[in-house]
Amino acid sequence: MAQPTKTASQIITDFELQVSDITELSSVEELSILNRVYHKVCTERPWEFLKAVAQGTVLTDATGSYITPPTDFAFFSENNNYTDNSESVQNNASPKVIFIIVNGAYNPYQIINFSDRRQYVNRSGHAYFDTVNNIIRFTVAPSGTSYEFDYIKVPALLTASDSPIFPGQFHDILTFGMATENEIIQLSPKATSYLPENNAKYQQYLLNMMYWNSQLYLN
Repeated sequence: MAQPTKTASQIITDFELQVSDITELSSVEELSILNRVYHKVCTERPWEFLKAVAQGTVLTDATGSYITPPTDFAFFSENNNYTDNSESVQNNASPKVIFIIVNGAYNPYQIINFSDRRQYVNRSGHAYFDTVNNIIRFTVAPSGTSYEFDYIKVPALLTASDSPIFPGQFHDILTFGMATENEIIQLSPKATSYLPENNAKYQQYLLNMMYWNSQLYLN
């Protein structure tokens, strides 16, 4: 049976019990520390629960065709592989593409490195991410205007009533992660004394999450 999810408020209550209720910290400060640890966990790897789909219409300007990435875009996710090991993509490139949809057909446009874009000038079928200007630019206007691609998202900050994006069985990782933060170590003798134990529990939860995540990806 799946373990119930916890809200940020419940996680903070567990954390206070873990470090003997640090009254020096305000509720806003505790929530800030929780969110810092939450994002630390979420940036450990491209977790399956952070995968999202972007869809929309290709735009044009004086320079050419482009896409504005979603506001929670972190980076592209692999989306051009085959689960069946007997099949493979034959272009010897990273399996990250933007699909341009024409008459129901999904045509892959290879994502290339920003620094390599000059080698692909006037070559169709390619796009690159301009990080500074936050834009995905096509080297040549695509054959259609509808697009779709997968990406890893940045989860929204938690409010007191929100729950973490990952399953409830792993929510305690945030309790132990908070207990190892420097501000807490400075304020709580209990957190200082139990730092090795709290860190060990944090690392064990992280390993458990990694194993669980690996089972969602079929090789």
